[in-house]
Amino acid sequence: MTEGDVKTIQFGLGAKAALVVIGLLIGLAAAETALRILVPARKGTEFDSLNELRRTILSEGSDTTSSKGETIDGIDSGNLRAIINPHPDDRIIFDLKPNLDTTFQRASLKTNSCGMRGAERSTAKPPDTFRIALLGDSFAFGWGVQQEESFAQRLEDNLNRLAQGRRRFEVLNFGVPGYSTFQEVAKFKESGLDFSPDAILVFFVQNDFGFPFYVRDIYNPGSVLAATEFARLSWKAIDPNIEQQRLELLGYDPNSALRQLAKLARQERIPLFLTFNPRKDWDKDLYRLPILKKRKDIRVINLRPDFENIMAVRGYAEAELTLAHDPHPSPLRHAIYGDILTPYFMYALP
Repeated sequence: MTEGDVKTIQFGLGAKAALVVIGLLIGLAAAETALRILVPARKGTEFDSLNELRRTILSEGSDTTSSKGETIDGIDSGNLRAIINPHPDDRIIFDLKPNLDTTFQRASLKTNSCGMRGAERSTAKPPDTFRIALLGDSFAFGWGVQQEESFAQRLEDNLNRLAQGRRRFEVLNFGVPGYSTFQEVAKFKESGLDFSPDAILVFFVQNDFGFPFYVRDIYNPGSVLAATEFARLSWKAIDPNIEQQRLELLGYDPNSALRQLAKLARQERIPLFLTFNPRKDWDKDLYRLPILKKRKDIRVINLRPDFENIMAVRGYAEAELTLAHDPHPSPLRHAIYGDILTPYFMYALP
């Protein structure tokens, strides 16, 4: 082989390598363009970092739910900033302010000294008391309904009525509007065990598969978006498959979070229950949580059959099940949830 032949071969290999690199770059650019077209970013105010979001939460006059004062069907979406504090943990990001006594989403809102909605709770569990730690987002929190109308309170009241004073039941509401499953679990790991819960109940909503309502931009991991229409946008994932893949890579997906929670619950010997928002296609959520097939220690509560039966027997209209101004559950729907959940905890009755 001559020197010229060697140079020709080297040139040929270099040219092919260059073409491969160029092809990859073009392919990546095309893929990114396609993603931006097919998966448009949600409206919102962009933050450069979580720290900037935290500063915005603390600043006067800011509103993390509405950067330009938009409304939902003519109704002010409400200033979520007014009821939350920034949290230094990037897995929690924010939590409810303690000792609130205000009005939020047309309902009175009181939080205790521990930052939970509801009555004051001592850290030490009182004698003859059974505690249920409720984890969730705005559904569990009771968005737009009075405290006494929330399914958390309904469940507690039902169990105490059945116990007839022989045992006290407390439902500790760790629900926070805008939370995703990874935040719920991180918050519980931080402080939930301090209250010595006897059971854990996770209320799972379909948007738990996505980022929180202010979302990390799927195209720019360094930025955070603040939703302008929380009550509506919180229902809409970008693309559930693409978004879930990214969440899994970052460790923010609900399967990872539930795996951590199940491990903790097992170590502490605390029964762990998980239930779904009983929409018609709730089983799609179940399918996307393979962790539930692997972990037999997560007890799934299917609300859908009883929910359908109550709807049929009592003749409720769909319009009665949501708030007039946004898609969150109405007091009636909360009452139904509380009643259906009650029998699953009657094992703790004396």
